[in-house]
Amino acid sequence: MYNLPMKETSLDAASAAAFLKRLGEHIEHNINIMDREGVIIASRDPSRVGSFHDAARRLVATGAAVERVMPGSSLPAGVRPGVNLPVLHRSETVGVVGVTGDPERVEALAYAVKTSIESMLELQAWKDRALRHQDRKNRLVNLLLYEDETLAAEPLARALGYDPTLPRAPLLIAPPRGMEAADALAAVKRCRLHGPQDISTATSEGAVLVLKALSFGDGGCMGAYEEQVRAYADAARSALGGSLPGTWAGAFQSDLGRHRGAYRQLLWLAERYPEPETPPVFLHDHLLEYLTTRIEREELVAALDGPLSLLRPEAIAELAPDIKALSDCGLNLKEAAARLGVHRNTLSARLDRVASLVGRDPRQDPRAMDFLRLLVRYSELQAPVVHGALPGGRKRGH
Repeated sequence: MYNLPMKETSLDAASAAAFLKRLGEHIEHNINIMDREGVIIASRDPSRVGSFHDAARRLVATGAAVERVMPGSSLPAGVRPGVNLPVLHRSETVGVVGVTGDPERVEALAYAVKTSIESMLELQAWKDRALRHQDRKNRLVNLLLYEDETLAAEPLARALGYDPTLPRAPLLIAPPRGMEAADALAAVKRCRLHGPQDISTATSEGAVLVLKALSFGDGGCMGAYEEQVRAYADAARSALGGSLPGTWAGAFQSDLGRHRGAYRQLLWLAERYPEPETPPVFLHDHLLEYLTTRIEREELVAALDGPLSLLRPEAIAELAPDIKALSDCGLNLKEAAARLGVHRNTLSARLDRVASLVGRDPRQDPRAMDFLRLLVRYSELQAPVVHGALPGGRKRGH
């Protein structure tokens, strides 16, 4: 559906004329370039452009490898001695090159010109293929991230050589300071762990997005996911010169149609944690907070506004860092105190106060911890929204 039509490779007059102009600076002999019909489309003798070249048409029709016109008094009017050779592209004759002069003297030159033109055509064909591939890849990225036509993504992915059934982890990589996203993308694609099934692009926010293909064994899927993401982030950091302001990892997906939501997860992570201390930042480490921001406001009000109204805003603001640290450290009091930079007894006293305020102790009750994390987050949502910087230094708008 989205395959672009193949462009038939042919000799066009503009390219042929430009080629002869460059070549003519070093060669004295007249050179003609003809199309498949025998019409001269470029010549060092401008008066011959547009005229019919009988020898060229005959050479194309017969499939001969060479036609030599020897000098002599019996040559028809307008016919000059020289060597004519077919110009081939993928074993098909697409034109003819002719060099005027004594065949014994100009034949080597004719073959050199023929080879040069064929190389030019091959290079142009390669560029055309690369452009078609990039156009289709851009279309795939747009389908995955911005459009609703997800059903069209799978056949297009297959046409590009991507297996749509592979699980892929969405990664957002901020380029080093001063580096353009396109340059960062090129460097990341050269890293040792970037494979042919990894889908990558530069984003409008100035970052690099990679849908990293994953492989899983029989168990430990989350551990395998983290291990592969960390290894890829390290390889990308090395490819970018050892500097990487931030890397964010969303939930891995096995359905191409879900990467639009996964990309939004990455933008949320990058906005919430713009300069992480220990990248990559994984969504599943902040899942409760993420889901809270996605719940409709009226649902949060109905569930949490009552308890929040009984607590002073100052008390919530004071307990928030302690609750977050304790939760992030898996209820390990010693580690949480170290993260906060306070003595363990100091943190314990603070949490005694928290327990007295709500009537449940988060150190002993994981459900109480979940409740307090939601309560703290809900309280923060009541404050004016501060829009953080996205990768690349841009500010997210309203």
